Amino acid sequence: MEVTQSYARPSQAGIDDSGALRMGLTAEASRPGVQLTAQILDCRSYARVMLALYNVVSSDLRSKQKDHSGYQKWVEERYLEELDTTMGAKLRALPGLQEKQTRLKGRLKNLATEIRPLEGTIQGREFYNKRYEYFQWLRKHDRDAWWVLDPVVSVHRDCVVFEVFSLDESSYGRVTVPWEKLDVLGEVRYGTTNVDYSSALADEMRRIRSYRPAFLSVAAEGVSIATGAGERVEKKIDLPPTWVRGFLQVQSAAVYPAIEVQFSPETIAEVLAALQSAREKTGPRSLRFQLTPGECPTITIEPWGTVIKERVHKFTGDTATEIRLWGRRRLLAFADLLPHADSVTARFLGTGMPSYWSITLDGHRFDIGVSGWTKNDWSSAARFDVLAATGQASDGDIAKASQELEKRLKLVPEDITDLSTETATAALQRLCATGMAMYDLADSCYRWRQLLPFPAPVSEEDQRSKLAARIVQTGGVSFLKDTDEDEAFSTLTARTDDTTFRFRAWVRGGETRREAKFAVTLDLDNDGRVRFASCTCSFFKREKLRKGPCAHILAAVALASQQLLGAKAAKKTEASADAFDFTDKTFVFTGALTKFTREQAEGIVVQRGGKASGSVSKNTHYLVAGDKAGSKLTKAQELKIPVMTEDEFLALMGGSIA
Repeated sequence: MEVTQSYARPSQAGIDDSGALRMGLTAEASRPGVQLTAQILDCRSYARVMLALYNVVSSDLRSKQKDHSGYQKWVEERYLEELDTTMGAKLRALPGLQEKQTRLKGRLKNLATEIRPLEGTIQGREFYNKRYEYFQWLRKHDRDAWWVLDPVVSVHRDCVVFEVFSLDESSYGRVTVPWEKLDVLGEVRYGTTNVDYSSALADEMRRIRSYRPAFLSVAAEGVSIATGAGERVEKKIDLPPTWVRGFLQVQSAAVYPAIEVQFSPETIAEVLAALQSAREKTGPRSLRFQLTPGECPTITIEPWGTVIKERVHKFTGDTATEIRLWGRRRLLAFADLLPHADSVTARFLGTGMPSYWSITLDGHRFDIGVSGWTKNDWSSAARFDVLAATGQASDGDIAKASQELEKRLKLVPEDITDLSTETATAALQRLCATGMAMYDLADSCYRWRQLLPFPAPVSEEDQRSKLAARIVQTGGVSFLKDTDEDEAFSTLTARTDDTTFRFRAWVRGGETRREAKFAVTLDLDNDGRVRFASCTCSFFKREKLRKGPCAHILAAVALASQQLLGAKAAKKTEASADAFDFTDKTFVFTGALTKFTREQAEGIVVQRGGKASGSVSKNTHYLVAGDKAGSKLTKAQELKIPVMTEDEFLALMGGSIA
């Protein structure tokens, strides 16, 4: 899909009369007003991290078809040498053909002279104004056709964040400038917008010097943009429809458990220098990290077998492990930062899985998240969003989370006091899915960040997600109780503790009962995030989570929140001698429930030994009615079945559903 972005003028930098370098990042004109003007402290480090960001946004390491034109020309020349003298006649005709070519070139030149004034007409002010009016109309009447894609800048109360994707969408880059590194001048309007980050601006940033003051300005410079063609830049972009999903997967993968390793900048610089000095012709083409507790990590560069050892930092993990990464040349984006870096921290999700790298320079921070390999872009293959939060959140919960986050700009789930931590996490993750929020790995919090002026539509499910939904709908997921023993799960090391719950389930491979069953193991933390996932199917054995979870894990995750709530409720029941006995009691929930979702309540009832039904009958023991309860309430009253309010049902839980 081709869209157009409007800017009042190109982003630019230049030296003013006082000798200061002023950099103006022009915000996309139709976005909400964002304003910031500040002098940059430690501006040389700022320039370095921003140039590394430009390396990410302009990179494309996908395999390209080789140019064989030179070889083909050589083959043609050898072929002509072997032709007989019959070609002489054609060679004699060559001068006449060349004369005809000259006449045609003259005619084309005359036509170009006629075309040039016409081009000037369509590039005039009236043409640009009409085109701008069209895109304003498109934004109002057909938002699906009006999307924007360019580097994103978010002005927060404590920092300014720049985010980009590489051209091949396999690398995510981010620069964080803390507020203490900015001497703010004038009014500040917090928010998010797209900015124009051109190669010309990157060239100007290379001119930044520590002895010359540097100023940063982010502004739309007038939303009307009715100043003539020369003062506005409009860029056409082929927009990937999964752009927002790419941001979501980056953030969701960031909260997945990872191994954190500290490196000295010299070690990583040595690794990248080795990659730059040679080109591999055979596989494997990976970086192999050997991590042993209490010892300095070693890095093996394959296929050459070059071993580089970390000299300063020791691995602080509890278990020895080996991690292999592919698509390593994407790390060259921050090679120029390493001679000046204060620290380098890596987070590994596992072999062949995404990794995150953080480099700090004088307080400025550069982060890059790379997918499992270059062809594995963030948006199409990964499904880490389903592992980030399994809880259920109603539309009302999402609205509360949205209002609170927009007001505070930055928070953790516990800050939303009206919601349980699990529900708040699910609601915040939903906001991330629609491009209205982001998870900040550096501060372990959620930030208000509108990628678009409107909530983005949730991307369509892939085939694995659709299969998982059908498995759930046909009752293909059966959870085991803690007391149940099964050899299929016995080989897995328990990872449960006071803050983690383990769930085991048999999941059918498809919709029919004849399908084979697979053993799925999940560990969920208190916030409902998946901390560990495993399946006995062939897809998981072959790929692990490198291409996202299998359909069986997705099916188990879809019901895991109910099991988690039930586990919490059961734990709470054990601590209360006067708890209500749910055994063999059938509950029906109806109406608009505002204090919990129907899935949450039904999960607790089942976990405590009761039954949850969707219809009222003589076998129903209790009906829980929310607002606007209809025919089910009438039938329950006719059958003289006890009716509870939401508050009365919560009283059975001790005042809380969590």
